[in-house]
Amino acid sequence: MMPPIKESSLEAKSQADGAQAVTLGVFDCAKLHQLQVELSAAPAAGTLTIGVKTPGASGYVDLTHTIDLVNGPYLYQIYGFIEALQFTPTGLDGDKTYSVFILSGDTE
Repeated sequence: MMPPIKESSLEAKSQADGAQAVTLGVFDCAKLHQLQVELSAAPAAGTLTIGVKTPGASGYVDLTHTIDLVNGPYLYQIYGFIEALQFTPTGLDGDKTYSVFILSGDTE
């Protein structure tokens, strides 16, 4: 039997929307989180910073790697216990939007 998987998403957000958070709920005990970023159109510039909030923590810690919204890669995996994820775009073209699709689950 396949372990349970939770699907979460953040859709059609722009630079003007600022930082956006996705709470994983009971899936904060999941070990693997896969993120896929999609863009409304190819941008001329932009990065996406991913912040992680550990269960019980009071704030987010940014991962050292940012997603290059021009060149990718657009698929990213995070291993660990995560209560919520925060996405902060920087320098994204004003007429473009991004979406993030998240799958959270265990590897067993």
